[in-house]
Amino acid sequence: MTSPSPTDLVRCSPTKGCGELKPRSLMAQPGPRAPLCWACYQRMRRAHQGPAVARRANLWAKYRITPEQYDVLREDQQCRCAICGIHETEIDVSRVGGRPRKDGTQLVKVPLAVDHDHATGAVRGLLCPTCNVGLGSFGDDPARLLRAVAYLERCSQQRDSDATPL
Repeated sequence: MTSPSPTDLVRCSPTKGCGELKPRSLMAQPGPRAPLCWACYQRMRRAHQGPAVARRANLWAKYRITPEQYDVLREDQQCRCAICGIHETEIDVSRVGGRPRKDGTQLVKVPLAVDHDHATGAVRGLLCPTCNVGLGSFGDDPARLLRAVAYLERCSQQRDSDATPL
């Protein structure tokens, strides 16, 4: 792999961006005034977005759905987790959300996370944080989940048989 020639390098704006020399292909605004690399351009653009705009952009970028489609899913599930059935009002939202916004505005904290098939990208439903993390921990593998169920049932039966009646 050859390194770019000095003429192919552009300095990202030191006042608005990172100030690093980067290949022209990585520049979002390669013009003569305040060129910005893609990373700095995205950071600057997001800093000027409100929470609703950021939520719309994130839902579309990650799952290819709109907030309106999310709301339809939510209503179809009666505001409950698709696995355990907990209602969204019972979910502790203090543990929900991403990184804090640099501009200090509040994050839109949504208790039900979008669950999707990692192989196809298809949205499957909405899950509470606990069920979402659980599925992710099992790698979305039904065989692993079934083995976990079998394990729990064996342990439960063993515990019940070990209990001595009073």
